[in-house]
Amino acid sequence: MPPQELAETWKRCSSRLLLIARAIGEPAEDAVQEAFLRLARQSPPPDDPFAWLVTVTRNQLLQWRRSGIRRRRRERGSDQQSAWFEGESRLLESALDAQEVTEALKLLDADQRQVIVMRLWGELSFKQIAEVMACSQSTAHRTFQSGIQAMQRKFNPTADSVGGRDSK
Repeated sequence: MPPQELAETWKRCSSRLLLIARAIGEPAEDAVQEAFLRLARQSPPPDDPFAWLVTVTRNQLLQWRRSGIRRRRRERGSDQQSAWFEGESRLLESALDAQEVTEALKLLDADQRQVIVMRLWGELSFKQIAEVMACSQSTAHRTFQSGIQAMQRKFNPTADSVGGRDSK
């Protein structure tokens, strides 16, 4: 879209678009700005720029909201999963030694063992692990979780759940 036409569309539509965006959610200003950036790159320009901008703004806000929900869910889940290492592991420290942990890791599936070592001792992110293992981030995370659950069952066989969920 030519710069002059984009500027005219901004003057004509930005205030109304911002009002609509605020009714949908926050960060409304960022979503409006993102929509106009996409409009600038849109070729050919849409027939009805305002309707197009409303759609793009709405979709952006909904996407950010869903991403935030997923992130909070992951963070809650990882907090619960890490409780075993941070909280319960302190209780088990006297009973665990490096040799026992090494032997237990050897009993795990090779992928589980590698992912656990990369994550805990290598301090790699799940994105980095996914690249190394040639899998998706979610697969790397699931592999990590299943390995941690297996380790927990090995060192704490009386635990019936992990993070409030049944470990079946």
